[in-house]
Amino acid sequence: MTELDALAYASPEWAATDTGLQSSQYGASLTFRSQGPGTITLHFATTYPALRFTKVVNGQDQATLWAEEDSLSLSLPAAGEAVTLVLDQWQTGQVAFWQQGLQIRTIEFTGAAAPVPVQSDQPYFTFVGDSIVAGEAMTGPNHDQHQPSQSFPALVARAKQRPLARIAYGGTGLTVAAPFQEPTAIQALWQVGDHLPRPLVPTDTVVVAYGLNDANYGASANTFAFGLRVYLLELVKRFHHARMFLLTPWNGAFVDIFKQEAARFDCFTVVDTTDWGIATRPNHPDGAAHQRISEHILTLLEEEAHGLSSSSRSV
Repeated sequence: MTELDALAYASPEWAATDTGLQSSQYGASLTFRSQGPGTITLHFATTYPALRFTKVVNGQDQATLWAEEDSLSLSLPAAGEAVTLVLDQWQTGQVAFWQQGLQIRTIEFTGAAAPVPVQSDQPYFTFVGDSIVAGEAMTGPNHDQHQPSQSFPALVARAKQRPLARIAYGGTGLTVAAPFQEPTAIQALWQVGDHLPRPLVPTDTVVVAYGLNDANYGASANTFAFGLRVYLLELVKRFHHARMFLLTPWNGAFVDIFKQEAARFDCFTVVDTTDWGIATRPNHPDGAAHQRISEHILTLLEEEAHGLSSSSRSV
């Protein structure tokens, strides 16, 4: 049995601590490039109730895996295949998840040849926002099951063959009207958990989707304009070399405010999503809606690559 360097396999939603890895993000993942059959075992800091991951092989969802008490085992296939474990959900509240995190103590491998990390020389696609960006509440009879591996950020990154970084927390927004204030949108940019710095990875494309919770819970136009203005400054500080796309709320709210505030900068493209047909009530968007969102974004990225859009154009 060999203990692996857990951080080497971790997506940017994990941070190293003195006792292992910690994350507060649904969609956080671990990717292993198999060098032959074997078994990987994750040992958690404690028993996390109803802890569930999706096993993704070469970009395709293959199985749902449940932790048993304080561990989870994963069988690796033949050499050369990439296997990703994507954190779906566990039985906890969002504030507790943020404050305490999900912690992996060690990752062990049993077999002849240990897996290697998956390396990419491509910059990350970064997606920022609320529960829809996180892939929450996409499936299930009560529409309460998360599926980050099939959410639109994952679909876009997979289609473009780029690594994915996700910063997304349910119920959050840019004003005090949003139902969840922990983490704040600005906290989440810089931290992956309470007082835990978020790893900085190279990224050249950032897609931001905020404002829906503010609109749904009564933020005024003036309040939202101020919150957005402050947040855009923070985005520039965090991603000052990136091209950033601001998706307006799916329900058509605050479009003019986005255009007005983004015009102060030359690094933002405002994307009006009003006619995309994405319903968010009474349920979150399902897999088909996430697929539709991803197709719109992929078209946008193609247009941008061919010089068909500019910082002053709203699409």
